[in-house]
Amino acid sequence: MYSNDTPSWKKVLSVFELNSAIRDLLEEGFAFVRVQGEVSRISAPASGHLYFNLVDEQAQIRAVVWRASKARLSHHPREGEEVLITGRISVFAPRGEYQIIVDALTPKGAGSEREKLLQLHRQLEQEGLFDPQRKRPLPYLPHVIGVATSESGAALQDIIRVLESRNPDFHLLLAPCQVQGSEAPQAIVQALRALNADGRAQVIICGRGGGSAEDLACFNSEQVVRAIAASAIPVVSAVGHEVDTTLADLAADLRAATPSQAAELIMPERLALAQETTALALRLQRAMHQQLHNQQRRVQQASQRLLHPSRRLDQARLRCDELQMRLQGVLERLLPQQQQRLRRATNTLHHWATGPSLPRQRQQLKQQQHRAHTAMLYQLRQWQSRLHSAQLQLIALSPLQVLERGYAIVRDNQGSVLRDAQAAPLESTLTITLAKGTLAARVTQRKP
Repeated sequence: MYSNDTPSWKKVLSVFELNSAIRDLLEEGFAFVRVQGEVSRISAPASGHLYFNLVDEQAQIRAVVWRASKARLSHHPREGEEVLITGRISVFAPRGEYQIIVDALTPKGAGSEREKLLQLHRQLEQEGLFDPQRKRPLPYLPHVIGVATSESGAALQDIIRVLESRNPDFHLLLAPCQVQGSEAPQAIVQALRALNADGRAQVIICGRGGGSAEDLACFNSEQVVRAIAASAIPVVSAVGHEVDTTLADLAADLRAATPSQAAELIMPERLALAQETTALALRLQRAMHQQLHNQQRRVQQASQRLLHPSRRLDQARLRCDELQMRLQGVLERLLPQQQQRLRRATNTLHHWATGPSLPRQRQQLKQQQHRAHTAMLYQLRQWQSRLHSAQLQLIALSPLQVLERGYAIVRDNQGSVLRDAQAAPLESTLTITLAKGTLAARVTQRKP
């Protein structure tokens, strides 16, 4: 082991340590590089990675595209093709080999086209054509579907095949147009305008099958993007494969990776619809049963808490009887006590009857008798007052007392008490309960 202060020429390094140190220097010093050269000796093993050499007239360097980066490439290199690579330098220490890890790859001369595309993207984005808020939902189970694509391409056949397999009850309006070449943008715009002018289509599929960047260039055309954004009918873009994203995809109301997927997105499957309908019916039935059960339980609980007036009157009578019995018990307990006090006073008076303090004892006896009589009267008045209050409460709670004052209870033919004149239908029969007896009446007129 050597300290960091040891001069490098005195250190003894292993081969791996030397390669690791070189790797650190290269990866730190060349974290971002752009290299132009010719593609040679392409290798695509089963791992999904891509290996090739990048050469010029004087040198060559190995390059690798990892599988995740390969899926994002808009252009895949071909043998002998001149390309521009963006990436970073990495060293494989076990073999002492350095290589370029490729992050982006474009053909030579494509840089200016790419810049134009990015500039158009920024312009349209600033105008709000890619704003998610302007995207409209697709109609559910459309009957008329418009398609803007080549009438001889595989995309149209894929769309028809998927639609017929999912739900054959549809009508397809085809607006044939070129989807490749210099005249394709204008043809696509005319097809979209024709479908909008016809007005029968509920949704439009616009696209084609996969292809190279040059094949899909028409769907990056400004006039095509603006035509999609201006369509009064929702548009589903179906351009290329999942790795291909065009400006038309961003402007459309919904993007599908392929024409087949576009057909799947706009047309629900008949079997799935039937299963969903059955599931919803079962959920509705369960919800109705549960709601009915809850309402029945609430009615039962309310009926258990609701007491008939006669039962409330019986409870009040029982309470009154209980208070009266308690009063009687208190009186029975107090009377012997007062009688005993009276006897003690009488005995004391007799004991002192012949003594010199008789007049004074007589006076005390009179006072005690008076206090005992006063206490008994006071206690008796208190219990009589409580008894009278209980009787008044009993009378106030009795519905018969309300009827005695001239009021009446009106019930409909179901026996329910009416509180609103509007609840009694005309010509219906009512029962009126008075303080004495009942009356049967018929509704001939209602007043608010």
